[in-house]
Amino acid sequence: MPRIKILVYYFLLLVLIALISGYLLFKPMDNMSMPAIISICTFLVLYSVLISLAGEIKSEDEREVLHRNLSNRMATVAATLFISGGLIYQIFITHLIDWWLLATIIVINITKITSLIYFHYKK
Repeated sequence: MPRIKILVYYFLLLVLIALISGYLLFKPMDNMSMPAIISICTFLVLYSVLISLAGEIKSEDEREVLHRNLSNRMATVAATLFISGGLIYQIFITHLIDWWLLATIIVINITKITSLIYFHYKK
């Protein structure tokens, strides 16, 4: 039964991000009221917390640990490629750089490098 709960949890996370994305795509941002902006920001914070906890339950065997590590690695690679693509688009098409994208790439890489160093020397 716990596996069904996990699947429902993941499915609800996908539905939540689909609803937020759909609302943001079809609602003009310049006509949005302050309560709508606050509610969207609240949902995004809630989603960020929930997705960061996904897969962080106690692992029962090595296979589950491997699956969690692989999914975290794939998510990091996909996010890095997507953000790098956004930076390349901005550089060549708009000739402006959104500094948040650049800072995100830097934070991802610094976190990866420092965690690799830490876990290499951890006893």
